[in-house]
Amino acid sequence: MKFFLLLACLALYVVHIQAQRFCVGRPVTQVCTGPRDIGHNRNSACRNFAMREMWYYDGRRRACFKQNYLGCGGNGNRYCSNADCRAKCRR
Repeated sequence: MKFFLLLACLALYVVHIQAQRFCVGRPVTQVCTGPRDIGHNRNSACRNFAMREMWYYDGRRRACFKQNYLGCGGNGNRYCSNADCRAKCRR
């Protein structure tokens, strides 16, 4: 029983890591400048396939903050995880 629980936890961890690597909503070019931009959700593709929780870098406060991305549009100041944001925008 413990083996199956351990195996299930390992599988969830692998899925989580893969989701972070291939997240939907990652801009083609990521930049650490520009305002927070949550995009739009004017069509069903935006609403259905977006990764809702994303992160942006606030240059004034020199920190990354959570935002609710709507799925389409937005700027390049958008990251799939807090760790990804901090790693790319560290100064």
